[in-house]
Amino acid sequence: MTRSLADRYRSLLRFYPADYRAERGDELVDTYLDLAEPGQRRPRPADVADLARGGLRQHLRARHAHGLADALPFAAILALSTATALAAVWLVAAETVTIPMGVFWTSVGPFATLGAVAWIAWLLAAVAALAGWSRPVVLVALLVTVATIPVSWLTSYARPPLFVLVPQVALGLFALFLPARRVSYEPIVVAVAATGAAVLIRGDFFYYNLLDVLAFAAVGLALVIAVSGAVFTSRGDARGWLPAQVLLGPILLLALTRLAEPGQQRWPEFSGAVLTAVVSTVVAAAAVPASVWLSGRRRRTRCAACGQRSIG
Repeated sequence: MTRSLADRYRSLLRFYPADYRAERGDELVDTYLDLAEPGQRRPRPADVADLARGGLRQHLRARHAHGLADALPFAAILALSTATALAAVWLVAAETVTIPMGVFWTSVGPFATLGAVAWIAWLLAAVAALAGWSRPVVLVALLVTVATIPVSWLTSYARPPLFVLVPQVALGLFALFLPARRVSYEPIVVAVAATGAAVLIRGDFFYYNLLDVLAFAAVGLALVIAVSGAVFTSRGDARGWLPAQVLLGPILLLALTRLAEPGQQRWPEFSGAVLTAVVSTVVAAAAVPASVWLSGRRRRTRCAACGQRSIG
């Protein structure tokens, strides 16, 4: 049984670079076997996730891009903060709209759409981050947000528009990279501030009347990233501008929604929403690998130049 479990753990070492496996593979397997429970036959899901994260970190270090591993938790905190801020605004301002008499509408209790359940889950995720339970609660909030789409198809309940749900899902995916430890109070502070702002502007608004909120969120997130990038660079921090590249996709999704408005219509058509999602995904997916490649290329160039000087 122990040999079988060891073989399964050893098969998971494919997440790591070959030279790292050769050097420390046996040590890793022995560590996980020591921590295994009596009678355990398969690696625990937490161990699989831990090995996957460790392998990614070693691949980045081998490419001299270890700053990305440090940038992901920071970017995740910003993503959760933005997601909870938007959830607070949508819950307070959009979900409490008064439905006009005579309009066929099936409300979800005191709220207008199924989105209220997702927004409450995101606010709970911010609170859970303070206790170190952020990852599982963020995953639940993410699944609830995605579930509003099929549930609305199968029931008579309405859901928020896609141009609201898609950026929220993108932010949630990056929030999954939150550190396992307790997260500081930033998401809570941002959520409370957003709730206060929503209360001040409280009116009979719905999602379509609050389209500018997405643009404001994009600008706010971009400004925070710009300041942090400048600070990291000035301090020689390996993270540098990597958080900006990591969160480029969600920022574009939030910002380009405003550009997708066709003519006098106050909200994007489906084709416009799909186009902005595709453009944002492609640009964001290319940004980080391109940065890693350029960083490695610059390092190799510097090493070659140093070698030539030492020979001369």
